[in-house]
Amino acid sequence: MGSIDVWEHNLEEQLELIAVIRPSFPIVALDIEFSGFIHCTPRYFTEQERYRDVKYNVDNLYVIQLGFALFDDHGSQPMPHVSWQINFSDYDPEDDPSLRTPLRKSGIDLQRNRQEGVSIERCATLLREKVFGQGGEYVTFHGLYDVAYLLKILSGGKPLPDTLGEFITEARNIFGGRLFDLKYMARFCHGLLGGELGLMKLANLLNVEADGVAHQAGFDSLVTGLIFHELHRRWEIDYDQVSMILYGLESACQEIKSPSNSFDPLRLPLASPRSSITVPLPIMHSPCPFPSQPFGYGDGGGVLVQLPTTPNYARWFPAPIGYPFHVVAVPSIIF
Repeated sequence: MGSIDVWEHNLEEQLELIAVIRPSFPIVALDIEFSGFIHCTPRYFTEQERYRDVKYNVDNLYVIQLGFALFDDHGSQPMPHVSWQINFSDYDPEDDPSLRTPLRKSGIDLQRNRQEGVSIERCATLLREKVFGQGGEYVTFHGLYDVAYLLKILSGGKPLPDTLGEFITEARNIFGGRLFDLKYMARFCHGLLGGELGLMKLANLLNVEADGVAHQAGFDSLVTGLIFHELHRRWEIDYDQVSMILYGLESACQEIKSPSNSFDPLRLPLASPRSSITVPLPIMHSPCPFPSQPFGYGDGGGVLVQLPTTPNYARWFPAPIGYPFHVVAVPSIIF
């Protein structure tokens, strides 16, 4: 089927259709295309600093497309490989202060969006009622900006919350605590390079195929949903442990999710070569090593190690054969 474009003239018709079929397809994969960045965030920034940049960018820039694809618990869709993308009219390419790198790759007709698209204000109430007011589960990939722009859309264009804690709490309220960020989930699946992959590289690694144009919201949301179900098929995942954890805001999300039992990976001691280590969360076990990406040694287990010189960058180290313990995954270890 491909992506169904939603404009001002067919907005209500398409959202009514989605509202009818939504209870049978409770899993919503999301993607948002936006104009770019004013502040580009260095990897070494703290989570508070990262959110400060997110808020500044989202408050001052524009959504171009919202894409979503619907799935049931078995990975089936209303129609094979169908997705929707709502085209917004608020973005004016003649008045854009951002670095527009994503737009150069998308092929989106920005002038048509301007003329025939939907305003955020017009869309907010309809989306809350027809798409995001029916529960279910939501899936993103590297979803921090997707979630931030979605909050902006559903509020009718209001600024994001002032603090990181308020932002996460508001997101939890919208998603009912059932949001999954694939980039975070992939970090703990054997053979997926610690999750340090882009969307299409991850799709290629998993042999996920879909027709469409990358960097357009409908196609990217479809690929996101297909990857989610492929991970579900190949790995045993504790979804309660990985829900509502956004890649890049892991510590803050975990603290708000379970404040009485928060997990601080920076306090873990470095494991010596012949000691064992307990991994509180999250743990995912693969029934067998991932066939498409062998490590060359070991059985697919390993550990993410965070280097003191680059505190927001973690490197995956596979466990050698004969290691006396089997570490599936640790968010980070300082030494």
